[in-house]
Amino acid sequence: MSTDSVCMVVKNRLSNDARVKKEMAVLAADGWQVTVIAMAEPGLPYEENINGIRILRPPVFSKTKESLRRQVAHASEESDNSFKAKVIRSLRQNRLRRLFADLTRDIPWENRLRDAALEVDAKIYHANDLDTLQICGSAAARRNARLVYDSHELWLESSRYLIATHPLNRIRLKRIERKYIYKADAVIAVTPLRGEEMQQMYPAMKNLQIVENAPEKLEKLPSAGKLRDMINAAPDTVIALYQGVLCPERGLEELLKAAKLTTNPAVRFVIIGMDTWNGTLQKMAANMGLKDKVIFLPPVPSEELPEITVDADMGFILFRNTCLNHFYSLPNKLYEYMMAGVPIIASDFPEMNRVLNEVESGITVDPDSPEEISSAVETLAAHPAMRKKMKDRGRTAAMDRYNWEPQSIIFRDLYRKLR
Repeated sequence: MSTDSVCMVVKNRLSNDARVKKEMAVLAADGWQVTVIAMAEPGLPYEENINGIRILRPPVFSKTKESLRRQVAHASEESDNSFKAKVIRSLRQNRLRRLFADLTRDIPWENRLRDAALEVDAKIYHANDLDTLQICGSAAARRNARLVYDSHELWLESSRYLIATHPLNRIRLKRIERKYIYKADAVIAVTPLRGEEMQQMYPAMKNLQIVENAPEKLEKLPSAGKLRDMINAAPDTVIALYQGVLCPERGLEELLKAAKLTTNPAVRFVIIGMDTWNGTLQKMAANMGLKDKVIFLPPVPSEELPEITVDADMGFILFRNTCLNHFYSLPNKLYEYMMAGVPIIASDFPEMNRVLNEVESGITVDPDSPEEISSAVETLAAHPAMRKKMKDRGRTAAMDRYNWEPQSIIFRDLYRKLR
């Protein structure tokens, strides 16, 4: 076993995961040998070294299955009315087929991730979320190593588990969490209320720590203008920004309806992020006649977001109350907006409400009410002085306490105790 070595596993693209990148940097700076195993990304190699940290990216699919997926995707286009395409579309909606597809995708990929993890021979295996817990748990058992479970989400109370996951797969995931959470040497939650919920679910779990999502300090904000140039904004344009994943339950449909209701001609809505919804939102905006009012931009690496965020006059966090995971959310985005001096329009949920009421840097709304969202937009758009006060209060609070520095100390000290 390597001395002071850590193997972190994450089942997404590392380039867009600010939390994992901050955690691995903390460990590397504290003398740990760090390997991160993540999802393969187009144009990036299987293995590379970034600032002394080893990155491995096993492919999600085998070459044979990747070729098959491309053929299915092509045949599944709505414009293809052939018999073959209609059969494929029908099969893609079948729940048993979806379960089979999920398992035939996930299990081989998880095997590749686990094999990569076992090659590392780490002292600690760090699972980022439930979908990597079995990988790290089994590797830790094989290597007689320690296990850290970093639960970014309240997974078993999330929509992806309660709604989007087949019942048989839900049973599998629940058993995985129950088995390995009690074996973990430390469990990390990202908000106090999520931590309380996990403690109630697993009373005998040990060493629970809260490490909130928070951005690095920006001692000096980037120069303004990049986002305005990207959308060719007039000087008096008021930018209402959503940055994050484009997917259901983020309140984006309601945001489009709010955009339709907003009458202030100076307001432009900008939506930037990874589109996992396959163009659904863009089609909806076009059908609503919002082409000139709502602008879509592709995702950028997390390191480049501040120079875009700083141009916004308000930022949205509109999770819908479809699960406890959303209800107890306190996303990194909240603190990113504050750090950039952006007033916030957020869902009226406990954790976000607590911070925004304390700092007075935003407005909370019912995320299911386009009318409330539009009213908040109109209020901020019409009152520059209000926006300025919220901007200053949010930025001050982010620099003083809502940043990665105090969280990194908690994270570093947790690992020092596991040495």
